Amino acid sequence: MKPFTVIPAVRGFKELEKAASAPSDTIFLLEGEIIHMRNIVEIAKRSKKKIFLHLDLIKGIKEDEASIHYLAKDIQIDGIISTRTSSLVHAKKYGLATVQRGFLIDSHSVKTILKTAENGKPDYIELLPCYSYPKIAEIKEGTGADIILGGFIDREEDVVTSFNAGAIAVSTSKTQLWAYSRGITG
Repeated sequence: MKPFTVIPAVRGFKELEKAASAPSDTIFLLEGEIIHMRNIVEIAKRSKKKIFLHLDLIKGIKEDEASIHYLAKDIQIDGIISTRTSSLVHAKKYGLATVQRGFLIDSHSVKTILKTAENGKPDYIELLPCYSYPKIAEIKEGTGADIILGGFIDREEDVVTSFNAGAIAVSTSKTQLWAYSRGITG
């Protein structure tokens, strides 16, 4: 994942077409059904994009090893996003990149994220909401993983604040921000 990238977070085919032409080399698929996965992945691959599925939110997929094996080998996704340690571990086994998603609501949730990362060894940690940016350094230091911020990234200022705080990338469903990648605005 390129530093200072705005990752398109898509929920359907309409957004997927626009995400395919965004500067980011990565797309996060946040919703969908297993029946559409092959077509979605083919669109991403034709556009030379890596595609990460939010495993917890894709209908028809479980977080078990067999589902992840199928997604890795048959559908050929590039990575998963999950809150579950077992999903991260299974994905690593099949060569997928992993994004551990964590929600910061209090000091206990910081401990939970650190513990999950210790067991799941994610490549990236996505913190939500973006207002969690003051905790980036603590979580990066505690896990060694690069940090992505997501949730409520609605304005260009949110992107800049996230990068200045140490995020390697941000994910957002706001299509008007997708062109911001590496300081490019359009």
